[in-house]
Amino acid sequence: MSACLRARIVIVAALVGSPAVAPAQPERAPGIAERTAGLEREEGFLPFYWDEARGRVLLEIPALDEDVLYYVSAATGGGSVELPLDRGILKSSVIRFRRAGPRVLVEEQNLRYRALGDEARAQNVRDSFASSVIAALPVEAAIGERLLVDGTALFLRDAAGLEARLSERGQGEFRFDEERSGFYPPRMKAFPDNTEIETLVTFAVRDPGPVVANVAPDATALSLRIHHSFLRAPTGYRPRRADPRIGVSSVGFRDYASPFDDGTETEWVTRWRLEKRDPEAELSEPVRPIVFYLDPAIPEPIRTAMREGALWWNEAFEAAGFKDAVQVRDPTPDMDPMDIRYAWILWIERDERGFSSGGTYRDPRTGEILGSKTRMDSHRIRTIANYWDSYMPVRPEDAAEMPAAQRDMVLLRQSLLTAHELGHALGFGHNWASSINERASVMEYPTPRLAVVNDKLDLSESFARGIGEYDKLMARYAYTEAAPEEEEAVLEGIIAEMRKREILYVPSTDPRWAWYDDRASPAEYLRETMAARELLLERFGTGMLKPGEPIGALRDMRFWMTYLHHRWAIEAGLRYVGGMYHNLVVKGETLPPTEIVPAPLQREVLGLLMEAIEPERLVLPERVLVLLTTHPGSNLEDLSDDYAFDHLRAARVLASMVIDPLLEPARAARLVAFGDRDPATVTLPEVVETLLARTWHAPPDRNPRHAALRRVTQGVMLDAMMRLGGDPQAAPEVRAYVLDRLAALGEELTGKRSADPLTQAHLRQSARDIARFLDDPVGEAAKRPRLSWGERPRSRYPLPPGPPL
Repeated sequence: MSACLRARIVIVAALVGSPAVAPAQPERAPGIAERTAGLEREEGFLPFYWDEARGRVLLEIPALDEDVLYYVSAATGGGSVELPLDRGILKSSVIRFRRAGPRVLVEEQNLRYRALGDEARAQNVRDSFASSVIAALPVEAAIGERLLVDGTALFLRDAAGLEARLSERGQGEFRFDEERSGFYPPRMKAFPDNTEIETLVTFAVRDPGPVVANVAPDATALSLRIHHSFLRAPTGYRPRRADPRIGVSSVGFRDYASPFDDGTETEWVTRWRLEKRDPEAELSEPVRPIVFYLDPAIPEPIRTAMREGALWWNEAFEAAGFKDAVQVRDPTPDMDPMDIRYAWILWIERDERGFSSGGTYRDPRTGEILGSKTRMDSHRIRTIANYWDSYMPVRPEDAAEMPAAQRDMVLLRQSLLTAHELGHALGFGHNWASSINERASVMEYPTPRLAVVNDKLDLSESFARGIGEYDKLMARYAYTEAAPEEEEAVLEGIIAEMRKREILYVPSTDPRWAWYDDRASPAEYLRETMAARELLLERFGTGMLKPGEPIGALRDMRFWMTYLHHRWAIEAGLRYVGGMYHNLVVKGETLPPTEIVPAPLQREVLGLLMEAIEPERLVLPERVLVLLTTHPGSNLEDLSDDYAFDHLRAARVLASMVIDPLLEPARAARLVAFGDRDPATVTLPEVVETLLARTWHAPPDRNPRHAALRRVTQGVMLDAMMRLGGDPQAAPEVRAYVLDRLAALGEELTGKRSADPLTQAHLRQSARDIARFLDDPVGEAAKRPRLSWGERPRSRYPLPPGPPL
């Protein structure tokens, strides 16, 4: 050991409270064999001994001051989408073991700040920013440079910061309880390049919420298995620069060795290490394919569908020059799903539907993907089956055919979902604008395409059946092999091809970036979903139920999935009103960075949104309302909120979906600013007057039921105007205009009369509300909370599934 290194160790020891003396000489320390007598050695990357009598793990540290990849994962889940915890990766880091006298410090490296290619500068950067010592491990024995340490402090702790992550969900206060935590030996193994240690940890829960009470046998204690993986840091991988114009995922850091006239921000793509077996061949098998293992718990025929969806990606990899790059296998019984060496497709069970997600184990230094744990929600497939029940009620003549068609649609959706989540595991991000290019990516969030053909509902194109054109471009960008001197030109050529073909990838601020939308235009999507909704309402009835199913089951998601069938089209369309296209461009490209959404498209979408809140669109026929009896299992004394289905509240939810977002402060400010730039575009006065024309200034309704629904939309409009006019954060021009229109509306209502007593009361109360509001806009606006369509009402019937679909 050099004098310099000994001096640095003395300094570190002093900083952590150890005596400022050189560490004990190896020959004076007890031998490893002596301290591990009677314990079985697990040979591997980090050899270890399980000391059952003392409940501890002894680790052998073969080398100090070298990079070790360290991952913390959940080996068991929380059981609910409301808890931020599923099996899979929780934290990735690079650690180094550093000796400090009688202890070895586990130091997490700070990789957000670097200096590439200049060791002196790199050391200067390391000295300029803090690292994090995450554990101090007592040295039990030493032989030369080999150290035996008690690793318990590294493992029996809140290694992934779950205390805070769980507590912030409002389901109680969580505290790591070391006394009720320990090791889980069946999942502790060592291999030549990785070591796996698992623990069973407990979090004491104070004031547990209903979610915890639902998923834990004892709500005061949430016990989970946490897995720790140590991996030998790989070498020989060449990083590839990321590009914001295409959605390949990346790791980012600041490089202080970059030229002083460049920025320090650096992004490298995340990808597996794929190398051609035959480098000269245009299409070659890889030296080492990407192998995914299907969880043994996945049942058939879902298992086959997921296998097929995973293998869709081989078409994209062929475009990048690789044959059979992706393989799917069944695991053998001896394989551990948490072993970092395996890319595992986990089958996640929860108390209700939740997100699926693709988590990867990356080398934080380079972005190389080394493994993955893809989490597939088992409940989501039931949601898709419910969609079929709503779309295609069973008729006697179809009884033999419909179940097979339903199964085919559900399994196709599962194939698509698997391809989507494995896309994340392959290093690809979302592209929620790909619907504009006719299903150009499986990295979109799809809804079932329910078309109207010859006045009939058609599901023949319900979901995409393979990889899209954008997906091939992503695979080519991330995985095409290129010599270092040619790589830049190859990558730029792929982006240029994407531009030429007008295949979109845009930022989340762009209106074309929308969850669950479909079709090339928001107007087309609105028309299609509104037409389908009319047919769905006509067919709504007992044909949606299975034999013996209670009629009250119609009141749950089946009704809401019908009544709000167009909700995703509404949400997508709203983004275009007062919207601006944002194109990701670099210097030298001719594509405009920004463009106000063309006024004709804005007006077309606005007109369709207004149609959606007309009373004839909101009304529910009596034959439907008769069926909406109390939900099965509602045998409660207090059914005041469940006694009769409130169709006016349902209309209020739908009207709020349209009107409230149109009068948001940020959108209103954009409408004012865009109108100043281009008087021909849609302006704030145009939007407000259009809304007023469809609510307060609409012609009298001859149908009494329509009159009641018109009062609903008028009330929603008034509340939205008051919230906007009384918002102190709204732009001055916005508040001035809205307050002026409210004053004028109040004067109009003062003189209005109606023969209908409910309408007359509505007019008078609205006039009084406006007068009171104008005396104190900010205070009165705060008293009018927004009715979100996504909130769960007090009644027992739920609103339809939101994200995830």
